[in-house]
Amino acid sequence: MANKRQLKKYLKNTAANIAGETVFIINYFENVDEAKANDIIDRTLQLLTEKVAEASVSFDKTYAISFNKDRKAYRKEKAAYFKQCYKKLVADYNEGVKAILKDMNALITPEQHKELIG
Repeated sequence: MANKRQLKKYLKNTAANIAGETVFIINYFENVDEAKANDIIDRTLQLLTEKVAEASVSFDKTYAISFNKDRKAYRKEKAAYFKQCYKKLVADYNEGVKAILKDMNALITPEQHKELIG
């Protein structure tokens, strides 16, 4: 992600899509366990809330003390730190999404899945 704003948009958009697809499954198909579907929506919102909160990180070093007033080294180290943090955040988020999608796919039968796909 290029910056925190884009990262948060990515997180929110994927969570909204998951919740929307879950609501679609509840309304479109019969015999869907609504308690499990609601649990999926709750887990999606919980994952989103946790990861959006983790998006705000700070670099705890100053260029004057830690880098002997070398701004170039400070900026390089700071950029690498944020890149590492955001990369881990996205990886953790995507892991959570995979688990949620697995449970979403279990809501419908294989026949319903074939009907949905085409």
